[in-house]
Amino acid sequence: MTDYRVGIIGTGRVASKMEESSDEHPVTIAGAFDMLPNTQLVAGCNRGAAGLKAFGERWGVTALYHNYREMLEREALDIVAVATHPPLHAQMVEAACASGVKGIFCEKPMALDLRDCDRILDACAKSGTTLLVNCTRRWSGQYEAVRQLVASGQLGPLYHIVAHCQGAKPTPDWVADTEGPLLHDAVHTFDSLRFFAGDVASVIGTATRRQRLEFRVEDTSYSLLQFESGVDAVVISDELTTYSRFDIELQCERGVVRLETNPGLWEAKLIDFEKGNWWVLEPGEMPQPTWSEPVFLRAARDLVECMETGRQPRCNGLDGRKAVEIITAIYESERRGNTRVSLPVGVQESLVDVLRREGKL
Repeated sequence: MTDYRVGIIGTGRVASKMEESSDEHPVTIAGAFDMLPNTQLVAGCNRGAAGLKAFGERWGVTALYHNYREMLEREALDIVAVATHPPLHAQMVEAACASGVKGIFCEKPMALDLRDCDRILDACAKSGTTLLVNCTRRWSGQYEAVRQLVASGQLGPLYHIVAHCQGAKPTPDWVADTEGPLLHDAVHTFDSLRFFAGDVASVIGTATRRQRLEFRVEDTSYSLLQFESGVDAVVISDELTTYSRFDIELQCERGVVRLETNPGLWEAKLIDFEKGNWWVLEPGEMPQPTWSEPVFLRAARDLVECMETGRQPRCNGLDGRKAVEIITAIYESERRGNTRVSLPVGVQESLVDVLRREGKL
């Protein structure tokens, strides 16, 4: 069995810290690669000294750096995880590819604009590096079981999806200059919608600041998506609520399935009603998860297996780009006065920057 040397750029929350506050393990990138039998966590890079020191102590890593290029040059890594702020992802992936790594585990969002997404894709294509983008629900056994149920036709055709991504900020005082709830959190939502319904054909959306004036990005977004498959979706994403709510409701001809917040399955049943029959929704049994392996562990395993076999990860670079493109289309719809935007968008630069420049955000 080949042992792969793993280094992480950005040793913060999703890379390591969440492991300390969870009853389930692994729930971080470091935890996943530490648990795999054929990967060895050997190096870490972080700007802050305290965070880097804590990372090294937690995982027994002694090769600790403040400069990621120095880490790449010295450590002969096979896998690099990029878990820094999204504006830095493209240059770090390019450097990792140039250093000869075989696989990259890139945190979501892949980038903040399509230009940087394409830089990442080009770098990986030229070096033959396997790229995984960590939209975690792709590796959920429950999501996979529901995908198979819907695809089986047992509930009839999928017609509509209704999704919420609200109050999902990492901490109550979270503020960002470069990414609002669309890019920071709802990127998971839009990737999941593609997982169930396929590619998006067009978007109508809003991206505004209603209350949180300390944000330099949107705090509210509503969007209507039309998929090439004929499915429609409505998504509400905001940072206005004190509660956190993330859910996806799949509305089929003969049933409804809801994931995450208040999960459940309801099937249409025929009952006697006055002079005829009537169909009502009655609770059913959710399908059992296709697998029980934690999402981070399964994602790390997926990356290694793809490096060895040449197949693509469950969320690859093109998937990561398409999620960013949907959000770009929402911003472009806001820019055009909330009109319909067809995909592909064809806009490479950051629409957040454009909206600010034009006084629309």
